[in-house]
Amino acid sequence: MSMLPVNKKENLVYTFLMVIVMAAVMTTYNVTWKEGISVESIRKAWLIFPLTFVIAFIVEWFFVSKTAFALINKLIKQNDTLPKKIFISAFCFVAQMVILMSLIGSLLFNEFNKNWFSELIITISRNFIMAYPLQILIAAPLVGFVFRKLFPLGTIVSEK
Repeated sequence: MSMLPVNKKENLVYTFLMVIVMAAVMTTYNVTWKEGISVESIRKAWLIFPLTFVIAFIVEWFFVSKTAFALINKLIKQNDTLPKKIFISAFCFVAQMVILMSLIGSLLFNEFNKNWFSELIITISRNFIMAYPLQILIAAPLVGFVFRKLFPLGTIVSEK
């Protein structure tokens, strides 16, 4: 049974669940990286999570997914191995999301000064190092499992 969505309605639900997981972890990661691990920094991360979730969902649904699927269709062949498909697919989504969300986060939450651009480049690198394995090892398997438990194959009917 496929853990991945098979139609547009399933893709919407799957994307919603994936963005919840990734935005929650990455928001917490970035706030605790900047402010240190404490109850206060975790509280702050969860207070800004709704904003980061909404932004991440909009960015993923309306921008990143279109480019990512186009890249995936060019880079992955039908007979490629499953690990290759997983690594390339995750890369196509994560690379774009990391760049865009790091930029947006930097514009919203960082002071604009002479070090802003160099700090953004460091943040993008640091976020990719966290987000790529998070996507492959935790988020995708977890969301795929939960998604199919909540919505067995064929229970979200595609629009005609």
